[in-house]
Formats: sequence, structure tokens, C-alpha cells
Amino acid sequence: MVVNSDKAISSLKAIGTPEADIRDLFRFRYKIDYDQTKLGRLYMMPERFNNDLEVLAAGYPPAYLIGFVDFYHQHIEVNPHVLIPRPETEELMEIVEQRQKKTLINSALDLCCGSGCIAISLKHIFPHATIYASDYSPYAIQTTQQNCDINKKEVNIVLTSFLHYFVEHNMRFDLIVCNPPYIKTSEVLDASLGYEPQDALYSGEDGLNAFRSIFSDLNDVLSEHGVAYFEIEASNSNETVALVREALPQYNCEVIQDLTRRDRFIRLTKSYNQ
Repeated sequence: MVVNSDKAISSLKAIGTPEADIRDLFRFRYKIDYDQTKLGRLYMMPERFNNDLEVLAAGYPPAYLIGFVDFYHQHIEVNPHVLIPRPETEELMEIVEQRQKKTLINSALDLCCGSGCIAISLKHIFPHATIYASDYSPYAIQTTQQNCDINKKEVNIVLTSFLHYFVEHNMRFDLIVCNPPYIKTSEVLDASLGYEPQDALYSGEDGLNAFRSIFSDLNDVLSEHGVAYFEIEASNSNETVALVREALPQYNCEVIQDLTRRDRFIRLTKSYNQ
């Protein structure tokens, strides 16, 4: 059944779709001027709207229908093979820029790159640095390459599990930024997250399996005066810090809160290089 734009907006709001997503759906998926609908103009919705409404009501993320998100001044395409970049990760990039912009960064790595949003942002912040992005998923690697092409950012992309490739090739980085899987397998997440790649979310019974692998190799790939930033699970921050102290006793671990005052990030440096 074909419906008009007024009915479509009401239906989208009824299932809890945020207005910002409704605006983007209209503009980019349906090619309808949302501002004109607010002024009372009616449009007939395309036939695909009915199916979209059904899947959105089931929790399907609007960003996957829209096909992209704006992330830290960059256009990032997304698909069900990669996580949708979150505002918290944008906060992390703001922290990295504030803390590291005036330091000498010759090389940087976006570990567990997914869509490549961090790598592309790093190239934006540090245009003269050599940037790498890595992921174990070939689909993520493909998406990262597409986003680098779209944003005209030169990034070296590597298919590898965590830091293995870089250890094998004796590579070191001045800066590593990582948003790894960190959710406990027992945790029940919002329905919309069920459509995102589960292995990019869950990381063992205690949520720390990815960190165990990364921390075991971190000292071998971080330069002498390097710094590493990680996004973490707020409810698991104490356990994450304890793991750092166990695996990397020579490192200083600073916990950084997000805008909601939750422990959301950690910053690692060698103790004498704080």
C-alpha cells in the first residue's frame, strides 16, 4: 500500500525512529525534501517504504538503510558487515586529537578497523603520518578501502587477526587507536545490535578476550614513546584496567570518561612516558 509522507513520518515516529534518522531516510533513501514535509507539503512514498517500515520496526538499524553515517567530518559508508560508528567513538577521536595533535606522530594504526572510520579520521588529524588499518574480516577490509577511496584518504590496509601481522613484520607505531570487541557473551543487547556483526561486539565470557590478545603483543608494536587508546565497556572498566596491569605492568593506564561520565576509554603509555 502506497502511503503519503505525512503518514510515513507518523509511522516512523510510532516505532521510535529518531527524527534525525527520519530526515536522513527521506533525503538519502527516498529522495524527498523532509523540510518541505514539515511545511505541509505531501509526497507519495516509494513502494520500498512499506518493507523498510517493517524491518525498522523489528529493530533494523536505519543507518544500514541510509547506507552511511557522518563521522568526525568524514562520510563513512556502512553495511551489515561492519559496526555502525557510534558517538562515543567520535568522542575518542576528539580526545586523540586534543591530546596528540601537537605530538610527533609519524605512524598510526586503526586496529579492528571495521568501516575504517578511525583510520580515515586519523589521516584527517595527522595528514603527514603513515596510517594503517587492520581487521581480520575481508568484508571489513573491503568497506574500509571503499571509505578511504570516497574520502580520498591514503591508508595502508591489512587483513590480519589483531596485531599478528605487525609483530611478524617488526612494525612499530607512534599511535594506536582501537575499538575492539568488548561485550560479555552473556549480555543481552538492544535488538538493533542483533543486525550488526556479532564477532565485532562479543569477546568471551568476561568481554576481555580481544584485549588479552592485543595486550600480549602491544609492547612489540608500540614505539618507545608511543601511546595507545582503546574504547572499553564502561561496566567492565575495573576488570580491563586490572588486565592491563597484569599483562603490561610497565605501562601507565589512564581511564578517561565519556560525556556521560562513564569510564569509556583507556590511554596506555610506558610509565616513564606519561
